[in-house]
Amino acid sequence: MKIKMLGNLLTVLIVFLLACKQYAQEASYPPITKSIVVLEGDSGKWDYNKVHTLSVVKANKDGYKYWGYYGLSYYGGDPQLRKGGLVRSNDLIHWDKYEGNPIIHGDCRWPSVVLADNVFYMFYAQYNENNDSRIVMLTSKDGINFGDTTVVVKREVGTQNQNPFIFFNKQDGYFYLTYYHGVERSNDKPLVGRQDINKKTKYIKKIKNFWQIKILKSKTIEGLKNARPKTLLTSSYTIASPSIAYYNNKYYLLIESIKEGQWDNKWVTLAYESKNVEGPYKKLANNPLLPDDDACAFQYVFNNQLYIFYSHCLDLNKWNWELRAVKVK
Repeated sequence: MKIKMLGNLLTVLIVFLLACKQYAQEASYPPITKSIVVLEGDSGKWDYNKVHTLSVVKANKDGYKYWGYYGLSYYGGDPQLRKGGLVRSNDLIHWDKYEGNPIIHGDCRWPSVVLADNVFYMFYAQYNENNDSRIVMLTSKDGINFGDTTVVVKREVGTQNQNPFIFFNKQDGYFYLTYYHGVERSNDKPLVGRQDINKKTKYIKKIKNFWQIKILKSKTIEGLKNARPKTLLTSSYTIASPSIAYYNNKYYLLIESIKEGQWDNKWVTLAYESKNVEGPYKKLANNPLLPDDDACAFQYVFNNQLYIFYSHCLDLNKWNWELRAVKVK
């Protein structure tokens, strides 16, 4: 009898493990439609061939249901080249550019916006002369004129804190800010001299390149600047540009990546899922989700439909991009 019971338990365990393995193999991001171009820069203008990111809010304002905030691909160099623009739409496909663009006139990369209590909150990255980056937050009552700058993620020597994506989670009522944190220019060389915690012993700290996806959590959007970051993913090769969406009772995380010798040496978008917004996140089977120099994905759910707005590279040598969109089938 005991042997029979043990055999039955073993059978159940094997079936359970096989089911888990099959689920792990088959879990995928929902099928997506064919991509379409939704936003391009105008020839000879400030955004020509540089449209890179698009953050969308449902504003229902000034005759438009959706307001989009787009940033450019300029990285490093003259901070005045990094500007932010406004586009508006009623169908998420056809966008009208605001006549007063750009609405952010410099040192603005990767604008991400959320509308809360009739206030527009914009997050974006700023850079110093060494390209060390930090994340700031600005506010606006009309969605056009932004000010009152607050530092949310401080600048660190030799370090990137950038690619912010702001997400309000209706499931728990918290605001979440995901971003890329890492060291990507060290070449395994020592950084500047630093002091230890007792400020007595000087030393040189050697840091290797690393890439992390981090997340901040706060019940209020203003509280994000005091929130303690949690690491969602860590990599020895490039991962960045996180965005989160809740769809079909799952949290989907998208990131961009590039790795020498993989994916034809192209930029790709990778997909993960979790039952918890703070992870752990599991890589999905149908990766890369966007495989052809496709990066910088911002995902949103509108009217129970999941959309992805992402950047497709036109010329990697010139760093020229256009904005495309797909949605789940």
